[in-house]
Amino acid sequence: MPYVPKFDPSVAALVVVDVQNDFCHPQGVMASKGADVGAAVAMAPRLARLVGHAREAGLPVVFIQTTHDDLTNTEAWLARHSPDLVSDEPPGSNCWTGTWGAEFYEVLPEPGEPVVLKHRYSAFQGTSLDYVLRALGRRSLLLTGVSTNVCVESTLRDGLFLDYHVNLVEDCTASYDAAAHDATVANVRAHFGLVTDSAALIAQWGSDDAALDPVAGSASLSR
Repeated sequence: MPYVPKFDPSVAALVVVDVQNDFCHPQGVMASKGADVGAAVAMAPRLARLVGHAREAGLPVVFIQTTHDDLTNTEAWLARHSPDLVSDEPPGSNCWTGTWGAEFYEVLPEPGEPVVLKHRYSAFQGTSLDYVLRALGRRSLLLTGVSTNVCVESTLRDGLFLDYHVNLVEDCTASYDAAAHDATVANVRAHFGLVTDSAALIAQWGSDDAALDPVAGSASLSR
């Protein structure tokens, strides 16, 4: 079999997990609960830049969008933090279907790019993601988004268990706690896949900022 790098545009897909208002915006639900969304806010321009370069290089970009509603919020899900079989999470509190909080934050899909809806931490659980990736002929996943130690890591683990090559883009993921982010980075590096960053990917793809769309490029390069 010929040598093909895992990050090559012919085999890789960029997966953007849960970059949504309720998870990232200073006025979203997580921030209102006291979570520090500063890392997510700081990460978004780096991710936007990486997405632009991925498109320029010909990599598919797959967006993952969490939604919750009465048809997906089961007893076990709502009571996951409770010692009893009783919910301690108010319905409608996070990425409720059809709300501003469920909309994408800063980094938006272009027409024709796949958007996979999910209702649990892993983007593979009960979704079409596996079908989408196989239809695209993708064997290697570049995982980005929020939060590093929950939805991104859950998706990464399930991807490996489904026999995908999984790779964490460290500077294009974010958590609400720096120690939790670092723990996932160390865990992935030790057990699950490769850890890389946006600069290394952009250099390998050989794409050029000047080649990007002027509007998208200027937005993505802002700091």
